[in-house]
Amino acid sequence: MSKKDKNGGEEASTDTTLWMVTFGDLLMLLLTFFVMLLTMSSMDTKSLKSMFSIFEGASGPLEFGDQQAISPPREVASGHGGSAMSSLKALSYLKEISAKMPHTGGKTGARVTSVKMLKDYFTCEDDDEHAQILFGLESIMQFSQDNRGIVMTFQANIVFNEGQAEIRPESRPLLDIVANVLASTQNRILVMGHSDNRPIHNGRYRSNWELSLFRALNIQRYFVERRGLSPERFGVGGYGDTRPQASNDTPGGRAKNRRVEIILR
Repeated sequence: MSKKDKNGGEEASTDTTLWMVTFGDLLMLLLTFFVMLLTMSSMDTKSLKSMFSIFEGASGPLEFGDQQAISPPREVASGHGGSAMSSLKALSYLKEISAKMPHTGGKTGARVTSVKMLKDYFTCEDDDEHAQILFGLESIMQFSQDNRGIVMTFQANIVFNEGQAEIRPESRPLLDIVANVLASTQNRILVMGHSDNRPIHNGRYRSNWELSLFRALNIQRYFVERRGLSPERFGVGGYGDTRPQASNDTPGGRAKNRRVEIILR
């Protein structure tokens, strides 16, 4: 029952729930703090090194004069600090670099016989810019060698949307740089698509096998029609989910299995 004040009116009751506002703000701050911790722990070190290298020697609104070049944090420079791939940053950087690279057309050089020789093609010029191209590529693409030849592998989600085979526009700088290197070699080229084992339900492709094949075909078509490479050099195929690199039981494993290989034979 409300109490009466001295003038005979009823005194307003005290709101006992006001503490919940402060408590809610505290919970929100704690949630934001833990989200920031999670984000910082998943930073991709290679991509960060690539992004920091862009600022070296650059001038802009802030002039540094004779100051030393900006260096990446110690944790990034030493290669520690997380394993998640920041492919969008790497692709953005490659776009800036690829615009400066000449179109090599049908000019060919030697036949690549090792991973080291292939990497040398990406750093053929003796300058930091070409070294940074290779650094940016290695953050989104793997180089290896097996009985088929020299293999460049990148995850499908860098070039394609999920369940689709059309090349994403933002991935074209990556393909342009690879095409420049392919044009400078004499190897025959095999483009192979892979998928995970989840059934496809978009109605456009009847199976993962078909999806992986069309992805490889579109990359081959890009190299031939957009970059002028000879179609006689290419072979195309799709493995579907028959050659997984990792277990399909986890999202990370399925992401590794959805990939495209460019093989120099």
